[in-house]
Amino acid sequence: MRRHLLLILAAGICSLSSYSQVGEQLHELSLGLNAGGVYNRVSFTPTIEQDSYFSYAGGLTVRYMCENYMGLDCGVQLELGYVKKGWSEVNGYQRDLHYFDVPFFAHLAYGKRKVKGILNVGPQFSFLFSEKEKGLPAFSANVGRMADNKLDYGICGGLGMEVVTGIGHFIIEGRYYYGLSDIYRNGKTDYYSRSANNTISVKFTYLYDVLK
Repeated sequence: MRRHLLLILAAGICSLSSYSQVGEQLHELSLGLNAGGVYNRVSFTPTIEQDSYFSYAGGLTVRYMCENYMGLDCGVQLELGYVKKGWSEVNGYQRDLHYFDVPFFAHLAYGKRKVKGILNVGPQFSFLFSEKEKGLPAFSANVGRMADNKLDYGICGGLGMEVVTGIGHFIIEGRYYYGLSDIYRNGKTDYYSRSANNTISVKFTYLYDVLK
């Protein structure tokens, strides 16, 4: 747990470092919406044979750009949204996990004025508010076992492309989330020693400048 929290803290420091002013100052605030598709897999130890699990996510995005340093735009990005994670077992059992998602990124952009490559990296926190079982085979170890931990946290990073137009910013991005927390308790007497979310997603974001 201590090692995981240190990793989260380090990612947060990286995000906040975007505020240090060493180049041309920017004051650009943008608001918008995001939505996309999600592929999730839970890393279980002992392992469980799983099928592909696809779902969706969407929410709000706030971005503040504060600096341009040698052609690199730097800022921070905060999102608040919904994401459905979970897993599907080959025996037909499926668990849907519904989270409120809060990623906080250091945001970097590089390129021409109208087309830019982007990088987002930072900590992500998710809060489980609902879960549902499907399939319910008699031979699954997870039937009837609700999640022990409502808080899911880890490190998230993404690469993408942004197109700037007269009506706003259009962004497509691929992301990977590595969970540092576990869905179930992982003590010496518990069944699982690891049960963490790992998520690949593709997101589309639209942002509109409210301050520039």
